[in-house]
Amino acid sequence: MNIVLTGMRGSGKSYYAKQLAKFLEWKLIDTDNIIKTRENASITEIVQQKGWKHFRDLERKIVEEVGQLDEHIISTGGGMIIDRENEQTLRKNGKIIFLYRTIEKCTQFIENGHNKDRPALTNNQSILEELTEIWEKREKRYRESADLIIDVDTETTPEEILDKIQEL
Repeated sequence: MNIVLTGMRGSGKSYYAKQLAKFLEWKLIDTDNIIKTRENASITEIVQQKGWKHFRDLERKIVEEVGQLDEHIISTGGGMIIDRENEQTLRKNGKIIFLYRTIEKCTQFIENGHNKDRPALTNNQSILEELTEIWEKREKRYRESADLIIDVDTETTPEEILDKIQEL
């Protein structure tokens, strides 16, 4: 079984994935990092040069690969779970955990220097406006695809998160 972390940009997926991998002594996979390494470019560069469709195709290929692994913590890109095919592939050998954080906290996290090198997802000017627009489009998919929803604003330690996961 794998643990798959989903959530908005700035929700803490990469951070909690590292903590959980260390705590469980499982391997860590960050799908965005795999894409950056394979393309030898940042996500912004990939999207600017080749477009969102190319990026989503890369995500789908990586999901097919990592979905067959076992005892891995998989940190996904914020939009990966929107594709139902990705969800089905990841669910075959994993539990999908949606890390919920308020849009305001996600914005604060990004404005403090985390995840700044990411392509714009909308035409909105501010990070808050962009995240709000994306949240309105994605919230339902995040929630319906999740085996477990964890509010990282209240349950923040790997131990607290693991306690919730063990309830599955």
